Amino acid sequence: MGDETCLKKNKKKRLNRRKEENKGTNISDLPNALICEILSNLPTKEAIRTSVLSKHWRHQWKNIYKFELKEESHDRRENFKDFVKRLLRGCNNSLSLKKFCLSCEVGEDAALINIWLTAFISSGIEELILDFESVTEQLYFPEGVFNSPTLKKFHLSMPFALILPLNYNFKNLKELTLKHVVFQDGPSTQQLFSSCRSLQDMTLVDCNWMNVGTVCICSPSLQSLTIREWNDDDEEQEEEEEENGRNQLPSQCQIVIIGSKLKTFSYDGDMANHYFFYCTGSVVNASVCIRAWQSSLENAFFVFKMLKAFPSVEKLSITDAAIETLCHAPCLIQHLPRFNKLTQLQVQTDMPMNFPCAAFITILRNSPCLQTLEFDNKGIYAAEEGDGAGALSIPACFGSHLKKITIHGFSGNSLELNAIKYLLRAMPVLEEFNIYSSAYVVNSVGGVDRLEDLYNKIIAFPRASQDCDLYLE
Repeated sequence: MGDETCLKKNKKKRLNRRKEENKGTNISDLPNALICEILSNLPTKEAIRTSVLSKHWRHQWKNIYKFELKEESHDRRENFKDFVKRLLRGCNNSLSLKKFCLSCEVGEDAALINIWLTAFISSGIEELILDFESVTEQLYFPEGVFNSPTLKKFHLSMPFALILPLNYNFKNLKELTLKHVVFQDGPSTQQLFSSCRSLQDMTLVDCNWMNVGTVCICSPSLQSLTIREWNDDDEEQEEEEEENGRNQLPSQCQIVIIGSKLKTFSYDGDMANHYFFYCTGSVVNASVCIRAWQSSLENAFFVFKMLKAFPSVEKLSITDAAIETLCHAPCLIQHLPRFNKLTQLQVQTDMPMNFPCAAFITILRNSPCLQTLEFDNKGIYAAEEGDGAGALSIPACFGSHLKKITIHGFSGNSLELNAIKYLLRAMPVLEEFNIYSSAYVVNSVGGVDRLEDLYNKIIAFPRASQDCDLYLE
């Protein structure tokens, strides 16, 4: 009898011990801080749905520090508006967000969007991402945002005028992105850029500078600057302007860039404004992308000034249109700077590029330490030997440093083979030559056999470097 009682007690102890060991595996027993972190990294709709998991989780979503509200994640606009309305009612003004993202069309709901902005943007906000479309009325942001000591990242996409309060200071802002924004005037735009004393990364995409005149971008901490300005191809607007006698070129803004700590600079556009560079010798990564070549001396000088501004660049990306624009100004080509630190050069080609053009050969000649050369997208070509590449002097980097060449968009015609033949014969230290054929060649009838024939032709070309690995795909 005593043994049986003892066995029952031991069994009960073992059961209690197992319960204790398994106690921490229930999701309701997770620490609130961990639950908050989990929910903050879920899409906002999914985070709210976790309220059905248990009583403990019913109100946990109200403690999350990140909301992402995107109209595109809802099948109808009314559903999106209803979701935000219920979200605000459930929060009951108890939010303290560190990150807030709102992406939607505005249309006739500017007043409603203004209410949302006031409700969701707290004084402790650290990251603010706002993407608006179809804006026809003014949007207003809580004044506390523009003097927030915690705001580190601000992204605003809004095809409308940006109205800022009289007094503000983005003193701790590290990253600023403005897309499609219409700058109100010169003084307010200058105040905006001057207030960002801690800014490290700035991106300006298709902004409207017509009302500005002159502005200076000069943040003492700025390390990365990206500018894109594409002209709108709006035929209806052009026709309307012609009818009203207002078909005139838009006024250009003069943008002064001072960057003593600038490391990365990228321009992609149609040369819509004038740029002046000072103290930008620290840039090591630069991109000069002109979409369509222009034959005027003014446009050639635009490209020339940008290249001149980055003498210490180590990695450079440039479009064939920018190079072609330079070719129409021989007086500038001979004054192109030396890029003594340039090791990687990428040429983005929308059309097969004439490899031995004077501007490009001069850039190569002025880059004695170049190690990697890439022709992206549409490849290169050269005229018959003795009438093109073969008649030009060989850049010094070809014989001493250039070790890798990559060509994209190869179609296998005789002019492309001429360029490859010249490059193979001119580079004694070349280690790797990669050629990627165009989709047309690969997908055409007999494409695989044609690639093999082209490879056999290329492998038979004379080579200055016998250790060079040839690759054709």
